[in-house]
Amino acid sequence: MFGLENDRQTLERQLLAIECKLANAEERSETNRYVKSWMKELKSVAYKADNVLDDFQYEALRRQSKSNESTSRMVLGYITRHSPLLFRFEMSRKLKNVLKKINKLVEEMNRCDLENSVNREERQNPWRQTHSKLDETTKIFGRDDDKEVVVKLLLDQQDQRRVQVLPIIGMGGLGKTTLAKMVYNDQGVHQHFKLKMWHCVSDNFDVIALLKSIIELAVNGRCDMPDTIELLRKQLEKVIGQNRFMLVLDDVWNEDESKWEDVLKPLLCSIGGSGSVILVTTRSQKVASIMQTLRPRKITCLNEQDSWEVFAQNAYSNGGQEEIELTSIGRCIVNKCRGLPLALRTMGGLLGSYQQVQEWKAIEESNISENVRGKYEIMSILKLSYKHLSYEMKQCFAFLAVFPKDYEMDKDKLIQLWMANGFIQEKGTMDLTRKGEIIFDELVWRSFLQDKQECKHRYGYVTVNCKMHDLMHDLAKYVTDECASIEELTQQKALLKDVSHMQVTETELQLISGLCKGRTYLRTLLSPSEYYKDYKVLLQVSASLRALHCPLLQLSFARP
Repeated sequence: MFGLENDRQTLERQLLAIECKLANAEERSETNRYVKSWMKELKSVAYKADNVLDDFQYEALRRQSKSNESTSRMVLGYITRHSPLLFRFEMSRKLKNVLKKINKLVEEMNRCDLENSVNREERQNPWRQTHSKLDETTKIFGRDDDKEVVVKLLLDQQDQRRVQVLPIIGMGGLGKTTLAKMVYNDQGVHQHFKLKMWHCVSDNFDVIALLKSIIELAVNGRCDMPDTIELLRKQLEKVIGQNRFMLVLDDVWNEDESKWEDVLKPLLCSIGGSGSVILVTTRSQKVASIMQTLRPRKITCLNEQDSWEVFAQNAYSNGGQEEIELTSIGRCIVNKCRGLPLALRTMGGLLGSYQQVQEWKAIEESNISENVRGKYEIMSILKLSYKHLSYEMKQCFAFLAVFPKDYEMDKDKLIQLWMANGFIQEKGTMDLTRKGEIIFDELVWRSFLQDKQECKHRYGYVTVNCKMHDLMHDLAKYVTDECASIEELTQQKALLKDVSHMQVTETELQLISGLCKGRTYLRTLLSPSEYYKDYKVLLQVSASLRALHCPLLQLSFARP
């Protein structure tokens, strides 16, 4: 096009080469800060190159649409802002600038021998057509005794006039939420309580939001009341009445005692009939001590046999046999997981894709820390599983950091976002959507995603939704610095130019203009707002967007 075809083709080849370099260098970047910095700059240049190629594609489509215009209008076009001469001049400048930057980084790579320092070959995994669903049919091991104790304790409160609070505590990945679900769905519990409600608190211990959610759960409808605590208090008393209720507050992090003692406790613990209870799950001993009226139930790691059952359920779920040698290696790996269900499921899911003894042995000999406690003990195992994902799966997983914790993701929309950002590449005759479904199922099967379930909607259509465990979300944030919230950027006094993917609220959207200093390279912008009307601010970041989702105004689109 206009004498720039050779340069354009060179840039396309360079972009493919960059993708290969990024895939090969990623492992080394985890331990080498220089390689990580070089990779970040290389990826930034890759995005710029992608934008330049987009400009070519846009111009080609524009010219095609104008091909039937009269000769006089075509001549006039040469002196307007869409002039082919101006386009050639501008694109020539952009091409030379991007190619210069790429060549500079390649020279740096050769000079510092970065490529030879990464001697790992990309492992080729066959695309699996099967997966292990983590649904209600999945057997739960090692929690029956805990369930029995908690259920009995809750039912024994039937004569208590004030609401009793029972915390379940334990570190992340231990199965607190799983135990709460077992209790919540117990037949005796179902018959004992007139009303059952489940609310996931996570990092958001907002009083107004929590009260509205409880009201909505009680009436199974929307609460459109003003954000006034006194009005919400009266409505809460009205909808709960004298019914004996059970409320689960899952994943509570709030350690501000005044929020509970001065505000929520008077509201929640003075309603309902005798025997009403609140079941709290938390990682924090302090949270438990603030909220408890009953002695907390502290859950422990699984014993050796239950640990093996959890591991084997995932490792052999594809029909594989428990060979003696693999079993011996598997038990060594199970011992390193230290009875943590999330780690056991993750490692089982990883090893389920291997059949050779040497492959299991290589993983067993990997550097899994045996001395680090708590969250970081699990993270070392999760990072190992992440390392064994294909490059495409790594990109798709890392992208999930754009969502907040406990966010319910729609499978189809997620695949569209992966496709829009170019994370999924064509493979033979396989449809990109189908390939995205396989990646999604693989992430579920390996426990990177969980709580996969079908949701039926009002007009008959069905969606598949899922969530991500908090520790998996931490892992996604660890492996990428391309996803950030407005709050994080504000706290770090950073600018939007280094962020590629973002989800914002209505209020946060107003702040984007203050973070746009110079050109931005934002590729994904998700706005779940139902009320924001003015999207002029988006013009500041729209040039590089690959995916924009604004549901109310139906402005959701994806650039191929």
